[in-house]
Amino acid sequence: MKYNRQLTQAIMWDRINIAEVVGVQVVSLDQVPQGYGEFDAGVPKKFVIESHKMFSAA
Repeated sequence: MKYNRQLTQAIMWDRINIAEVVGVQVVSLDQVPQGYGEFDAGVPKKFVIESHKMFSAA
């Protein structure tokens, strides 16, 4: 818990990209079946479904 404040500050001030740290992949609705297949196979990442084109990565 001692590093929690430092980690929070690093995320807030864009010194750490949290999406890279936790392995997040933004997918469009068209990519959901592929993402589900990868998730079901046990890949170590999280999938965020982007349905409103708010993220440039989708």
